[in-house]
Amino acid sequence: MRAGRLGTAEIICNDYFLLLLGLYFLVGVLPQALLLFTAVAWHEGCHALVAHRLGWQVKSVELFPFGGVARLTRPPGRGFMDEALIALAGPLASFFLALGITLFGLLLNFEPAGLLFFRQVNLILGFFNLWPGLPLDGGRIYRALRAKYTGLYRATVEGVYGGQVLALLLGLGSIAGFFFRLVDLQGLALALFIYYAARREGEVAPYMFWQDFWRQRGKENKLKAGKVFWLVADPGLTLARVARSFSHRSFNLVAVIGKGGRLEGILTETEILQELLEGGNNTLDALLRK
Repeated sequence: MRAGRLGTAEIICNDYFLLLLGLYFLVGVLPQALLLFTAVAWHEGCHALVAHRLGWQVKSVELFPFGGVARLTRPPGRGFMDEALIALAGPLASFFLALGITLFGLLLNFEPAGLLFFRQVNLILGFFNLWPGLPLDGGRIYRALRAKYTGLYRATVEGVYGGQVLALLLGLGSIAGFFFRLVDLQGLALALFIYYAARREGEVAPYMFWQDFWRQRGKENKLKAGKVFWLVADPGLTLARVARSFSHRSFNLVAVIGKGGRLEGILTETEILQELLEGGNNTLDALLRK
């Protein structure tokens, strides 16, 4: 449900969030639900604020029961550290709010139950989001730092694995806790949400590879005449796998070597990229036979 706009950003309350608020109302804990909503909105709003200050376009902010998603557009020429700073802003904002609540309680010389719950929510939200797995903030920080060494595609895949590991741990822990009557199954719902979101991040990883490839090549302005990067590949390799080894500093040529070391053919990066852009991900052998 659209809740309004903040500048150019659209504020969206996910239907599951509204359902959770309704359930909290039915069981008589609506104030806690509103505090949870406030903590999540503060966390995501600080992501959007820092992104805006860094020159990113904030398209929308969607609030879920267990967090939120700020949909951003990276401006041309901005590096990975922007993403790390934007991701770090959320946990820091949650910790800052928790610290403010603590100081306020000390000033009053007592801490109402509502403030205690609000502080705990912000601390959990801050620490939980620092896990190095996508789609959490820690996963985005990890990806930004790792991308400098492994490339954006590999860093994204590693972040997806981190998120799926967390989902597995949460799911197993929730089932075990429910079996021993220690917790309910909310943790299982959170695990499924994280696994689904991590999988979605993995689906866009190939596009992030191309974004990184052309961004790096753009930094070179133009390729130096005569500079060629040769790759040797088996005919059975897919085009996408070969393309991940391309150098953005040179024009890429792929020598396809078959059985007995026989040269099956030579493919240019233009031929491979064109095939991929048209939606094909055949093997090198299949492309040679076209």
